[in-house]
Order: sequence, then structure tokens, then C-alpha cells
Amino acid sequence: MKKHLFFFLILFMALPSMAQVATVRHRHGGNHHGSTTLTIVAPRGLNFWLFVDDVLQNEQPVRSICVRNLWEDSFYVRVELDNPLQNCVGQFVDLKQSQTLTIVRNDKLFGMDYSQIHVRPEVTIDLVTEQPSVGGNVQPPVPPTPPAPPMQFGMTPQDYEDAYQVISNESFDSSKLTVAKQVISANPMTASQILGICKLFSFESNKLEFAKFAYANCVDQNKYYLLNEAFSYESSKRELNNFINGL
Repeated sequence: MKKHLFFFLILFMALPSMAQVATVRHRHGGNHHGSTTLTIVAPRGLNFWLFVDDVLQNEQPVRSICVRNLWEDSFYVRVELDNPLQNCVGQFVDLKQSQTLTIVRNDKLFGMDYSQIHVRPEVTIDLVTEQPSVGGNVQPPVPPTPPAPPMQFGMTPQDYEDAYQVISNESFDSSKLTVAKQVISANPMTASQILGICKLFSFESNKLEFAKFAYANCVDQNKYYLLNEAFSYESSKRELNNFINGL
């Protein structure tokens, strides 16, 4: 009995080391032979950085890249786009065989999809499994932070007041609508400024038409709910909401 108890105690103490070895083999390939490749391709005009298991693979943004010497296993693949928003998308990829992934875009959303296309990658590299160290400290290269986009505040108070007066001086609703469209086409406005113009119209239909027209030139579209105040009918509010959501 004591002999069995001693055996299980030794086995229990050995488990952490065995798990660590398994982890190292998974992360660095162990005895696997790197026989598969992973190719990532972006749409024309779009570059990216590629991370495999959170390790950066390319030092400069590229449009397409082929990573060699991967083994048959599951890897977490992440791309960070070289655009002002620095969009990021990632997924697990099961590399039982060489794979090609294309970066796809649906409106403002990005994703990755398997592809059968054959491309000549811009860069071909061997898999990087760890970042280089400097003076014993790991210092992974990181993509440069893009400059923040300039903040937009719509029309200045004086310009808005001038435009407001010109529109309000028109005698007919149809004329006000024409001038208002001219103003918003050349001068982005805030949601509050657009609401002020909407209130100049007498007819609900003209308010709705201008609200739809002005949406594309609103600098804070997340506040477009303020426009609901301009309408007397729930049907107008629903129609504007459906327009914004593309329904």
C-alpha cells in the first residue's frame, strides 16, 4: 500500500513538468517537420501586419505574405491592418495542409476567408516563433501607431449662423430645401446643426428629405438620434432610422 502511494505521489509531482514540455512542443513545433505554408492576401491598396500565435512575422506592412515551415497543428492567426483605424481580425486556422486566406471586407467590417486562388506573395518567410531579444529583454517590434484622424466640429458658429439666415430668408419650403442642400454639400455639420436646419422647414416631407440627404455629411453620426426631435410623426422617425440602417 505504501509502495502504491509513493508511486502516485511521484507521478503527481511530475505532471507540471510534463505539461510544460507539451506546451513547449506545441509552441515551437517539437519534433514536427515544418511542411505546411500559410498565405495571407489583402485586397488591392490594403497592407497589414501578420501575427501567428501572437508573434509578429513581418517588419513592414505587406499586401500578401507566405509563411513557411509550419507543422500540422492549429494556429491563431491575427492581422492588423495598416489603415487609420488599424482594424484587427483574427481566427484559429487548422493547418492540416497548406492554406490561403484572403482578407474580406463587408462595409466597415473585416474578416478572413479560405481561398483557392493562387498568388505570388509579396514576401515569403520562415515561421518566426519568438521575438528577438535585446540585452536579455524581449522587445517585440510593434506596428507604428497611426496618427489620430483630425477631429471635425462641423461649421464654425459664425458660418453656421450665416447659412442659417440665408436658408430662413427663403420664402418657400422648396427653396429652403434647395439652399440647405447646397450648404450641407460643401460644409459638414454636426447633428445638432442639422437639427437646427430641419426645424426651418414647415413640411414634414422636406424635413425628412433633408435629414436623409445630410446624413452622409454629418461629422458625428452617432448622435443622429437628435434628429427625432424635428419630426411630428412616428412614421418619419422610423423611415429615417430605416434609411440610416440601410433597410
